[in-house]
Amino acid sequence: VEESQRMEQPTLKSILAKNKPQKHIFVEELDESYYIMDGSKKRVTFDDDETMNNEPVPPIESDEIVPNENDSMTMDNGKGEEEEEVDQTTNGDLIAEFEEIPSDIEKLQARLSEDKNALSTIWKRINDKRLPPIPRLVLSNYFDVLLDYYESVTSNQTLLNHIGKNLLHLVQLANNEQTKANIQNRLRQYHDSLSEQIENGKFCEIDSSFVVFFKLIAHLYPTSDFCHPITTPAVTSLVQAINHSSLKSLHSCRQALFLIDLVKQWVSKSHRYVPEVIVLLTKLIQLACPIEKSQYVITNSSKQISNNQLLVLNKNSDLSNSKQPTVFDTDDLDDDNDQYRALILRTCLNHLSDFLKTYESLSAIVEIAQPFKSFLTTIADTSKCSQISSQCREILTLIDTIQTECLSNRKYLEQGKEQAKMLRLFEPRFGPVYEGKKNTRLPKDYAERLRLRQKYKREVKSVSRELVRDNQFISREELRQQMEKDAHRKRKVKDIQAEISMQEGEYRKLQKTK
Repeated sequence: VEESQRMEQPTLKSILAKNKPQKHIFVEELDESYYIMDGSKKRVTFDDDETMNNEPVPPIESDEIVPNENDSMTMDNGKGEEEEEVDQTTNGDLIAEFEEIPSDIEKLQARLSEDKNALSTIWKRINDKRLPPIPRLVLSNYFDVLLDYYESVTSNQTLLNHIGKNLLHLVQLANNEQTKANIQNRLRQYHDSLSEQIENGKFCEIDSSFVVFFKLIAHLYPTSDFCHPITTPAVTSLVQAINHSSLKSLHSCRQALFLIDLVKQWVSKSHRYVPEVIVLLTKLIQLACPIEKSQYVITNSSKQISNNQLLVLNKNSDLSNSKQPTVFDTDDLDDDNDQYRALILRTCLNHLSDFLKTYESLSAIVEIAQPFKSFLTTIADTSKCSQISSQCREILTLIDTIQTECLSNRKYLEQGKEQAKMLRLFEPRFGPVYEGKKNTRLPKDYAERLRLRQKYKREVKSVSRELVRDNQFISREELRQQMEKDAHRKRKVKDIQAEISMQEGEYRKLQKTK
């Protein structure tokens, strides 16, 4: 029991000393028969109590800190000093002290090449309460390293999910300014690259790393927060990418669907209306409508859409065994393959159905869903794929249901009526004693209040009168000074003109004499 209590005790202050040599064991070497005390390990046996009493006390080295009797008295009051010592330690000292936590991506990749379960081993070391606690600075450095490794791995979905869970736990453990600044810098890099593509070609294609990184942000931070230092600029960049996404090929259409799926994940809880997604869905569905049979046509830029009939099906396709495309699909899509066209169109219709269900509580859902009705009717009548036609009819039924329910519950704004002004009511005055006649004497407090009110009115009137007099005096003085300046200026002008006329007369006399 005593040994188990020792293992549950927190580590002593001497473990976190700056210059003291530390020796910690790895997670694999831990066993229930070991306990940690001052960075050393010892096997527990039943004879320990007797041997410890008989053994002499080992000499204390010069580098070690000698504990005094007052240390136990000041242990509870020395928490601030411990924090100062931890803050004074440099990053290099912490990295050297916790070597089992990789400090850069090269060390992490080397560990993973030797052991595939290195991530699990590191995470066990972080959560092990029997070992010295890891400072937040080391955890934030490991967060940066793991985030770099997350961006380098874009093809393994299982590994990305495992890394994402570790990053989420690290954010909960060390959510400081360094982690936020790291995420914001990466967002800024993605935004700059996206802006360059838009400036060069006005429309761009998004790679899989962009989608994977924004999925991670949605996993780490709350997307329903309308004012967040990370999610708000991320939503701005995502909307910019959707607004300028290219639809020239099936591959670009698939990338646009990935962005739509990402927005659907972001607005699932907040139900935030994103008009750029509705516009992009309208453009995608219009690509599946034959131009000669379409009743409603939206003109698009040739830089964004090169083929207006990109998703028009030429034959029937069986979609029962096909799966929804994911970010990790690296297959090239043939623009002339009807199977790929039908798959892209079915995914687009699924997203449209999900967004209609998400926005069904909006009062403007009638106007939002109205442009899709003509396109869906045309596709349902002209499509050669029976599954696509039936899906379009289901969405049309859903739109009619939502519009009917919205119109029945919609309340129009009404102008408020002006309320009638209430008559001014006077408070009756009650005398302290009823004498059978009108009492002209007022109560003392009421008379005092009337006297103060009259005094206040007289003072306000006198002050306003004095202010008017002061303003009049100031205006008269300003007018007098201005008139004096004007008269002085006119007199100077006359003197100058007289001198000029005299000089001109003398000059003419000289000219005549010559």
